[in-house]
Amino acid sequence: MYPDLFTLPGGWGIKTYGFCMMVGFLSAVWMSMKRAERVKADPDVVLDMGFLALVFGVAGARAFFVIHYWESLFADQPNPLWAVIDITQGGLEFLGGFLGAAAAIFVYGMIKRVSVRMYMDILAPGVMWGLAFGRIGCFFNGCCWGGLCTVDHTHEAKYVWAVEFPYGSPAFARQWEDRQITVPAELTPTASDRLPFDDMLVSQHALNMPVEARERPRQEFRTLAEEYKKAKEADPEGKTEKTQSIEKDLKKARADLIAHEVKLQSLEMVLRMPSRVVPTRRISVSELQDIAAKYHTLPVQPTQLFSSIHAFILSGLLSAMFYIRKRHGVVTASIFLFYPIPRMLLESIRADNPGDVVGLTASQAVSLVMLAGGIIAMIILYKFMPERSPLAVPYVPKEEESK
Repeated sequence: MYPDLFTLPGGWGIKTYGFCMMVGFLSAVWMSMKRAERVKADPDVVLDMGFLALVFGVAGARAFFVIHYWESLFADQPNPLWAVIDITQGGLEFLGGFLGAAAAIFVYGMIKRVSVRMYMDILAPGVMWGLAFGRIGCFFNGCCWGGLCTVDHTHEAKYVWAVEFPYGSPAFARQWEDRQITVPAELTPTASDRLPFDDMLVSQHALNMPVEARERPRQEFRTLAEEYKKAKEADPEGKTEKTQSIEKDLKKARADLIAHEVKLQSLEMVLRMPSRVVPTRRISVSELQDIAAKYHTLPVQPTQLFSSIHAFILSGLLSAMFYIRKRHGVVTASIFLFYPIPRMLLESIRADNPGDVVGLTASQAVSLVMLAGGIIAMIILYKFMPERSPLAVPYVPKEEESK
């Protein structure tokens, strides 16, 4: 697990999950444009469709996740709207993204009067290619984890590919909630602190936060408070533009500080505990980090990597199919046939999705619908539509038209 790839000057962090998504998206679009050039299609249309797929794919993936987990993750948030749009920690579901992107591309193709079947075939291998990188991002982010992979009644790994995620990962929190693992008192605020259950473990984010980042919002608030105090002494009625500007900044700094303190709440509480090294003083953050480093999950299935391998294989299969296909649309329809069954099997060994749709996970239910849709699409393609789309005309660059 490695959720943060690196930090830019100024404290801006680059998430590994987002970086993997970016690499997958850009490389998929580049390969799709090259594929378009080989079959005399317009690479600019592919680029436009790729951009739409990114925007509406992320929107659809987030919408699917929010609807799925609204009650458990969003309904009780202090600011539900911000919680919905904040995707810095992940929270996207591929099937929602796939359907959102497909709908956007279809509408765009109809408006531009280009062959939707042909261009979706061009993009289809890239969809799986991008997913493969996205699942690698999931692995580093720690989400989409698998179920236990242990020998009966022991904590030993059953298979060599089993993995263990560190303290603070989503898998760790779930196993702790299910009482499959334990943690020492130093990592759990006391019941009298009345924290929500989700905060009953010290936040890994807070634990690993550099001292500068932990103290910066407090220092910024204190500095602005002093500036405002001096400004009010010179301008008691607060009518000058400078005073009003400082007051506005101070209000924002206060709101940021409150949100920051909430994130650090569990850490601040356990820092009241005595040190194991020197019981006469309080425990330090570095001691807590050393203690947390010794705890990890029980071995679990690396379903993120299984999903990535499946997506890479399917991308290669679809790419090969593209060049030997005799009917437009068949490559895209094949996603609906080849993706759902392995996804349903992977869902059966994942531990993060509840079986809340007639005993199936939401992704399994959507996969069944996709499979049925793929069968119907193939019937329509072979029974009611011509082999080649009437709109699939060779693209001629403008500079060649003028010759």
